[in-house]
Amino acid sequence: MQKKWIVGGVAAACVVWTTLFFLARWNEEFRQSLPVPLLVVLGHDDGVRGGEWDDASSGESSRRPTPEHVIEVFSSDIAAVHAAEEDQAADSEEKQPDDATEATDETAETEEGDTDEPRVFEENPRYTVELDPERGEILHSEVLKGDSAGKLLAAWMNANDYTAALNAAKPLYSLTNIKAGHPFAVIRDPADGTFRAFRYEIDGDRILEIRRTEDVFSASIEKIDYTTELVRVHGAISTNLSEAVVGMGETVGLAIALADVFGSEINFITDLRVGDSFEVLVEKRSRDGVFKGYGRLLGARFTNKGKLHEAYMFPNEFGKSAYYNARGESLHRVLLKAPLSFLRVTSGYSMARRHPIYGQVRPHQGIDYGAPHGTPIMAVGDGVVSRAGRAGGYGKQVVIRHSGGLESMYGHMSRFARGIRPGVAVRQGQTIGYVGATGTATGPHLDFRIKQRGKFVNPHKLVVPRDRAVDRKRMKSFRSVVNAVNACWSGKDLSGYDPDTWFAPE
Repeated sequence: MQKKWIVGGVAAACVVWTTLFFLARWNEEFRQSLPVPLLVVLGHDDGVRGGEWDDASSGESSRRPTPEHVIEVFSSDIAAVHAAEEDQAADSEEKQPDDATEATDETAETEEGDTDEPRVFEENPRYTVELDPERGEILHSEVLKGDSAGKLLAAWMNANDYTAALNAAKPLYSLTNIKAGHPFAVIRDPADGTFRAFRYEIDGDRILEIRRTEDVFSASIEKIDYTTELVRVHGAISTNLSEAVVGMGETVGLAIALADVFGSEINFITDLRVGDSFEVLVEKRSRDGVFKGYGRLLGARFTNKGKLHEAYMFPNEFGKSAYYNARGESLHRVLLKAPLSFLRVTSGYSMARRHPIYGQVRPHQGIDYGAPHGTPIMAVGDGVVSRAGRAGGYGKQVVIRHSGGLESMYGHMSRFARGIRPGVAVRQGQTIGYVGATGTATGPHLDFRIKQRGKFVNPHKLVVPRDRAVDRKRMKSFRSVVNAVNACWSGKDLSGYDPDTWFAPE
């Protein structure tokens, strides 16, 4: 009898543990309600390493681990580091004196020689070493998958110091939020190896620095200093926009930015022609001589099918950067020209198209955009989702209701984006689903249609209203911007460009 009770108890415990494990695995609210020790037992304590604890809206931790748990995790990291150091020391003792002498000689030769290659930190090859006369020895690396703040700092301070560093940084940025791929650096005294500072790149614009002065830790956020230059880029279309931009020595990012500016004026999938040309006036940012991306696109010209389109960056009535033509009319419209970027079209708008499956001549009152399975689909305008489900031959379909009696329809999706359901408001350019072949389809593509006051219309010929033009009271300042950009098109020297004052309206 006693054995049966024991077996029954063990079985019940297994059922309870399994239930808790899967609930914690798949139910975010349930997992957030569990205490940290139970999460550790269940194997769902990744949050302490910067995942489950994040609050996407604020950037701060929505549920922090207790100090005792942080110290416990950190102490285990310290133990692992110390064990590795002991193994390394044992290996070093086994080496012959001659080997040690040769290694010392090689190190001396490297330090004496002039080389541009970064020196690898001997104690831990994940770091490269930089010697700064003022700041000290700087060890550079980047966060790897599975790293935690405790793991990164375990070799440089004890658990109490780590807790103090964590508390110093918390009002500015939580160290539990570190992300894989972001650079960081440890600064220490070159004489005795004493920890001086820890620097972590939060994003492309900010660095968190934690400093130790004697036994006191303090933290600050610095703005990353870039060298910004203004350049003119011009080219012509032979195949598509991205290849034309890359062919001029630039990156695809500039092509995407240019398409965003003219996205309500030109359909970059169907409207481009060989010989179309473009000019762009854009900031290029570099750091320590290395290109780090584009800044503001101050002006652009695009000649499409013989028609010149112009764009000038100028703040709208709310102070947000927007683009206008030379007359002060907004380039932003209620709807974009296309729901996808840089993809081919397999079937255009037609009232008499032979259906690829049924073989009958049927009207195709939309546009089929052929695209790889899983390609993101974006809403062409702000609106409210009125349908998100299966719709016969359209397969998985989303319908969005816009202002002015307009509706946009997106069919044959493989799946909907997270949160897309009837009644949800969406923004122009927001991902609402992904290309697929559900419903009546021969392959992955997007069936895109637009209705105006209940009737299908040709998306290519639809004329939609623009946003507000530049107010008359601000037209003088706008004209000064237009003149400044046009002067650059005419060959003005750009070497004296100052991003803080040059483009500021009068």
